[in-house]
Amino acid sequence: MRTTTRGDTLLISDIPTLTSDTSRPFKEHAHGALLSEHRFVEVDLSQARTVDSEGIGALISIHKAICAQGGRVRLLQPAPLIAEMFTLLRLDHLFDIVPR
Repeated sequence: MRTTTRGDTLLISDIPTLTSDTSRPFKEHAHGALLSEHRFVEVDLSQARTVDSEGIGALISIHKAICAQGGRVRLLQPAPLIAEMFTLLRLDHLFDIVPR
């Protein structure tokens, strides 16, 4: 997992899975990298093969943190099935989803 800051955006990339095994380190890493000047968090899901309920919980945690700063979370290029899951769970109202 990698984090990069571009202006007011925190980009989190190199995420192969976001599951019960990886959600806690993801959340800790993201919260640790989040600065007060960030207005957006972009989570690059282009490499993610799996996202489970704990992974969703980690994303919601990041959403709450950035919303407290007046910002938004963008999910970049999730696989079609992962994007569909977010839509079915109506999480597309919480997150901006940028398709492939």
